[in-house]
Amino acid sequence: MNEPQDHDLKDIQGLIYRGWTKHPYAGFLFARLPDFALDGGARARQWLRAIANDVTAVVHGPGDGRLQLALSYTGLRALGVPDDVIGALPGEMQKGMASRQASLADTDPATWTLGGPERPLDVLVLVYARDEAGRAREMAAQRAALEAIGAHVYPDELSTPLTDSREHFGFADGLSQPFLPGLHDEPRPGEDRVPAGEILLGYPNAYRQTPLSPTWGHVDLGRNGSYLVFRKLAQNVAGFWGWLAEHARRIAGDDPAGAAALTEWLGAKVVGRWPSGAPLVLTPERDDPAFAAPEHRNAFKYLAHDPDGMRCPISSHIRRANPRDARGGSAAESELVVSRHRILRRGRSFGAPLDPDAARRGQDDGATRGLYFLCLQSSIARGFEFIQQTWLANPGFAGLYGEPDPIIGDNRVRLGHHCAHPERTRRYHITIPADPVRLRLENVPTVVSNLGGEYFLLPSIKALHRIARGP
Repeated sequence: MNEPQDHDLKDIQGLIYRGWTKHPYAGFLFARLPDFALDGGARARQWLRAIANDVTAVVHGPGDGRLQLALSYTGLRALGVPDDVIGALPGEMQKGMASRQASLADTDPATWTLGGPERPLDVLVLVYARDEAGRAREMAAQRAALEAIGAHVYPDELSTPLTDSREHFGFADGLSQPFLPGLHDEPRPGEDRVPAGEILLGYPNAYRQTPLSPTWGHVDLGRNGSYLVFRKLAQNVAGFWGWLAEHARRIAGDDPAGAAALTEWLGAKVVGRWPSGAPLVLTPERDDPAFAAPEHRNAFKYLAHDPDGMRCPISSHIRRANPRDARGGSAAESELVVSRHRILRRGRSFGAPLDPDAARRGQDDGATRGLYFLCLQSSIARGFEFIQQTWLANPGFAGLYGEPDPIIGDNRVRLGHHCAHPERTRRYHITIPADPVRLRLENVPTVVSNLGGEYFLLPSIKALHRIARGP
């Protein structure tokens, strides 16, 4: 059986197939469960038995809200899952996100405001509601249930209402997603079909292998589940647009209107799409919302339509995050490799938007804003970590030199201890190919910083009940 069936859809947590877009108010509750040594995990399992009955499956009954639940490696231990069982979890999940700083080119976990070595995140409760009042009620109820068993519950993480698909930099987001078989018969426009096992545990992946997952007794704790990456990313909107506007003013000279138009053009070159979501490959000189329609926005290839990056720069964000047919080698070889590194994204924004005019003047209001980055995959190492390390953070991606991803990459070049001033850093650049002379934007700022997060198992509902039963 290579794809989920109807009975599996009643066992799989809904987030894997649904972004809950009709529930625009999201809240995320993190907690540290009581020390296992105190009672052998009895209180934690008591809590889990109660909440497992309310977790929303893909196929679910009526109700206004949606509830999902994820457990980290430390959370599974606190619930009494034996070491030999959770020892079958992937190494990156056992070690935790904070230990992956070097490979992710990440911020220092000591500076995180969410998670890290001193603030372990055992549990993540995900709440999706139709209105703000409903979210507040459910968040309060889940907090009270955790506090009743002696858990330490961290401050609420609340998203901004999902009014459209644009993130804080002003660009449509989440447009390129893989198609996961099981719920619908055919992909929606622009979706690439991937084997179920690329996202779901318990099914064959792109290598025609079933990923290993922990088994407790006769229950596979992974089957019908997925690995969830949660990162709280701060976005420096004024830093991003102010940097682009400065370059635009320098190029346009005494033409304010030209500088304004050039600022948006440069932003599109950096991202790879226009704010509407229209891809540069299809409309390189102006934002045409017609190309942002579902049937058009992913109907392109790089090697076929733009091999040299004259339309969409090779170093742009979306070209790195999903190289499509231009990862290297033939188009078929590239698409095969890329298909083995796809993830499902379920992010939500947080914080109030910054006024666009102020952003283009480089004027920040001091508020924290950004993206709750959530993604799902059957292998964190082959999914999120590979994309982050090999395609985004890599300054030598696709033959480039000194050009990490201009959005997600850490754009500070450490000069090393051999330098007379090792504490100093210089900036990377981004190259925009053009004829006859290319354009190079120097001193790319670091505009996205990780404030924390963790790796989790998003178990099936059956697995949640098995864990709740205990030894």
